[in-house]
Amino acid sequence: MKILLVSPPYALLGRYYFPVGIAYVSGMLKKHGFNVVCHNSALEDDWQEAFRRVLLKERPDVLGIGSLTPSYPYVKWMLGTAKEELPGVITLLGGGILGSEPDLFDALRPDIGVVGEGEAVAVDILRTLEQGGDLGQVAGILYRDGLGQTVRTAPRPFIEDLDTIPIPDYEGFNFRECYAHLYTHDMISSRGCPFHCTFCYSALGRGKHRAHSIDYVIREIKHLVDTYGVSNVGLMDEVFALRKERILEFCEKVKPLGITWYSQLRCAIVDDELLAAMRDSGCHTVFYGLESMSPEVLKSMNKKLKPAEVERALEQTYQSRMDSFGNFIFGDPAETTATAWETLQWWVDHRQYFVNLGKIDCWPGTKIYHDAVASGVIKDKIEFIEKGCPLTNMTSMPWDEFLDMLKRVWALHEGVLFPGRLLEARLEPDGAASARCLCPHCGAETVFEHLEHTGMHGDRQAHRLNCQHCSRRYDIPLRLPPLAPAAELAALFEQALEHRNAGRLDAAMDCLLELFKISRDHPVAVVLGASIRLAQGFPDRAKELVRLALRSNPAEPFMHDWAARCYALYGDERMARIFRDHARQLRECRSTALADADLELLDPMEILYQRIFPGGADAAIVGERPGGQ
Repeated sequence: MKILLVSPPYALLGRYYFPVGIAYVSGMLKKHGFNVVCHNSALEDDWQEAFRRVLLKERPDVLGIGSLTPSYPYVKWMLGTAKEELPGVITLLGGGILGSEPDLFDALRPDIGVVGEGEAVAVDILRTLEQGGDLGQVAGILYRDGLGQTVRTAPRPFIEDLDTIPIPDYEGFNFRECYAHLYTHDMISSRGCPFHCTFCYSALGRGKHRAHSIDYVIREIKHLVDTYGVSNVGLMDEVFALRKERILEFCEKVKPLGITWYSQLRCAIVDDELLAAMRDSGCHTVFYGLESMSPEVLKSMNKKLKPAEVERALEQTYQSRMDSFGNFIFGDPAETTATAWETLQWWVDHRQYFVNLGKIDCWPGTKIYHDAVASGVIKDKIEFIEKGCPLTNMTSMPWDEFLDMLKRVWALHEGVLFPGRLLEARLEPDGAASARCLCPHCGAETVFEHLEHTGMHGDRQAHRLNCQHCSRRYDIPLRLPPLAPAAELAALFEQALEHRNAGRLDAAMDCLLELFKISRDHPVAVVLGASIRLAQGFPDRAKELVRLALRSNPAEPFMHDWAARCYALYGDERMARIFRDHARQLRECRSTALADADLELLDPMEILYQRIFPGGADAAIVGERPGGQ
């Protein structure tokens, strides 16, 4: 019997990722002597053609696919294509996609489905198929009986001794190519979570935590180091450790390997001794589940966490000179505009921790998902998943208020930086860009070179780099090389500006719409569009256009001036004040030396902006011509 195990692309992680879950299954099957072929679709330029090719080449007796909910459309296509190309193939589906919502078994129509951990059950399924046995005797699966009816067997107990599981099949799923692009690897040293946060689905066991021995974990890391040259790993368990002693043991045993690593911890377990041991053994980043700074929201989430614990953990990690990573997520059923501002204002006042801002996703299997289904907020589970689990309002806020809250979240996340002081910026004739900055954390000078090759975050187009002295992150308050308007935009820009200055607002907007087809979010063009929307009496549309502009170039003070103006006219003075203060901070971070530089070279956006608003942002008042013309 030949088994083809396939990992589909994963929409949330981009092209390259290593599918740890199904790689564990492959390792177990190979340990028991099965003939297994593996295929990682995430590495393929044309994943559909590659899947069809490997399917017809190998012609397996069993096709196994493991995935999570975001890969639903890929899984559906693969299962359908497999039956079209090889009608006799037995299809097997596992992973969180089915465990979180077993009703998908009838929607996706595999022959057999696995609910829960896959390693031991995969062996039992294949042995049963080989021997012509009764699938009804295999615990933890879904299948169809002779009448075509779906049958769910008894639940399968968790694997208690995780050390009996072989390490993932790294070779089979082409780990070498994944690591060549990612330069890091997220591994799992334990399974399950004893906590019951309402927004989280635990694919490997809610309510029960099981851990590999530290010796097992070290053997796996050593295999990665010796075989693939891995130098950086992440321990991204749902709960890396419930006891401080386990982390200290890991620190002691990983230090001799000379690698760097990162881990996910609960705020409550952190203290100075632990952080010092982690840093000494090579840890550079600690990931925390933060979620909110509102006690009411944390209680609703069943987070078992207090805001004071969040603040303490972040400050201690900051003082340890390790990076921290965490998210504040908005939209819990208890969320209100007031609770959201509790978290947002704390974030604004503590930007040095670089906490991300985002929304709660209503993933299948979570308590909030089940509640949304029960209350009718989600009317059709399968349709909801097929649409990609879209934005869901689980709060008591009306949609307009709910969306306003999220738009504030996105605007701050995308537009507000933590800048260092810029002492000098240079553009060389060959296009190379450099900047000399003072670190806002330690006050030391750092020269950053070749900024033209520095990747920028997808949410915000700004240079966020690490100080060469204290290693902490900060933003450069200037985009280098500057984002100059493309030549094909010039004529449309001039026409739009001429129409707007003459009061022909509809004609100006028509030009801008054509311009947006070429460059949807060019900052100056978007700001010009926002000025037109303000003059037309639509401050709500204006502030959303400005949010697009800020995301494209958040280091420009005039963008924040304009955001402040739009929010003020919209009636949101609190947001206006944040952006007004941030514009002032960005200007203060640009030295007088920079002010004397050739701004047309360094800052063409500012030149264009001055043409739009000769009198500055305050010149753009609803119902009046900008610039007092």
